[in-house]
Amino acid sequence: MKRAHRGNIGSRLRSDSGQTIVFVVLALGIFLLGAVGFAVDIAHLWFHRQATQNAADAACTAAAMDMLFDAESITPPASETNWGNFKSGTDFDCAGTPTAGPCKYATLNGIDLKNSSNKVSFTFSNTFTGLKSCNTIPPPDVCEPSFLPFPVVTVKVGEAVPVVFAGLATGSSTMYSSAQAVCGVVAAQSPVPLLVLDPITNSLHENGTPSISIWGGPSKSVQVNSSDPAAVALIGSATINLSQGGPTLSGSEMGVFGGPTTAPGGFIPGATGTWVSPASPISDPFATLAAPSKPALAPAQKVVPYDPTGSLGTGCPDTGGCDEFAGGDYPGGIQVKNGRTAIFDPGLYYVEAPGLQLLANSTVRPSAAFGDGNGGTTFYFAGSASITVWANSGKNIIPFNTTTGTGSLANGLKCTAGSAIPANLPNPLLVGNMLLAPCTGPYGDPLEALGLTDPSGRQRGMLFFQDRSAQNVNSSWGGGGKFALVGSMYFHSCNAAGTGVGCGAAGTYYTDWFGFGGNSGSGSYVLGDIITDNLDLHGTPGITMDLNPSAAYWILKASLLQ
Repeated sequence: MKRAHRGNIGSRLRSDSGQTIVFVVLALGIFLLGAVGFAVDIAHLWFHRQATQNAADAACTAAAMDMLFDAESITPPASETNWGNFKSGTDFDCAGTPTAGPCKYATLNGIDLKNSSNKVSFTFSNTFTGLKSCNTIPPPDVCEPSFLPFPVVTVKVGEAVPVVFAGLATGSSTMYSSAQAVCGVVAAQSPVPLLVLDPITNSLHENGTPSISIWGGPSKSVQVNSSDPAAVALIGSATINLSQGGPTLSGSEMGVFGGPTTAPGGFIPGATGTWVSPASPISDPFATLAAPSKPALAPAQKVVPYDPTGSLGTGCPDTGGCDEFAGGDYPGGIQVKNGRTAIFDPGLYYVEAPGLQLLANSTVRPSAAFGDGNGGTTFYFAGSASITVWANSGKNIIPFNTTTGTGSLANGLKCTAGSAIPANLPNPLLVGNMLLAPCTGPYGDPLEALGLTDPSGRQRGMLFFQDRSAQNVNSSWGGGGKFALVGSMYFHSCNAAGTGVGCGAAGTYYTDWFGFGGNSGSGSYVLGDIITDNLDLHGTPGITMDLNPSAAYWILKASLLQ
């Protein structure tokens, strides 16, 4: 009997054991199913986290671009709607302005702004700990533009993500995915092309048979900032020849913010060149360059005799004698009379109305005097003063040696024996008008001003500097004679204070014009940069621009910082 009892107990134990296994298997199945479901939720949440970060980066970059255009007074292309809809320095979120450009980029990257649980906010600040000051010597490649009041924006994006199994643990059917991005308008060192700044008009205009040829320089040779669909007009047989532009002399880029979107006839890109439209605007590289204070009254001009060897300290190249000018304030302007040769000592020329006038058959040259020791001249045109060159100025065929000279011109066009000059120049003689910008000082080599060394040797700086407080100033260089202008030319109308920061509205400012006309001939050269609101070529001028690929200036750019 006892043996039978033990058998019944064993039978029941085996039956209970089978039921336990079923429960264990069921529990494990539920656990595994929950784990799989939880993993699906986590993967879904991770995917949305990546998408949320992409939305934050896109909205942040769009905001930085709008901040950049605000800083440069750039207006949008005609095809763009709801541009910005915010003001730099005023915090906002997309719940109040869902059609703002940056908010649209958040939407395009998956953020449903119709869902009130989703948030996109923008907060502006005046600094970012990851950016160094531009005043550091040597300066960093990218730095904080302290002249902008709010150069940094932080974008925070939050998205409500539906979950199932994870909600069992949290008690909520949604979890929150959040991301943050920091963007800003930064200053970066960059060589600059021929730059046309006016943001709204047909700002580069050629009519007749004019030709601009670019030799060397950076990969981009020309940038036109205007949003006008017809920002560039090449009429008649006008050409822009970039076939020898760029570091490899095989072609370079022309960028236009507005249009035309395809290159017009007359554009010659070369083997590696291209037309790019739309191309993001480039900011004024001289925005932070201070205008000079009015100096002491200039001494009276002197008539000096022929001095080809420089033994008299002037280097007058004309057998008929020269009119010698020295730096200082010229309240009645400077006029070089018909048939006369004028030489200019190194220094700052503060030229008031009517400006610098080179009459017919006049010739201008640098003198061999020491002057202020900076090695060249800067002409600052105060108020409405500017430069006017009459037809046939520069017809004089007195040669200038590009490699040797006397006095302060011992190195010819070079600043020092180690400086580079373009290989395409006539060697060793140039004829016609010639003016040389300073090598040193506040308006000398731009890299030297940044505490850097130009790998191609010290180069020349600012030659012509238009008062930025003036409006609607037309500067013109007539044809008929040849010339070589060595240095940068800057014709920009910005604001009543005369600074390059915080420019006024386009149409009121950005209204200066620089024009080449007549039939200057193919022997005319510009060794440097032209930065102007508007550029006009008419008649038959043939101008070769030699750009320096290493000259660096501060330009503004939109950047994703974090």
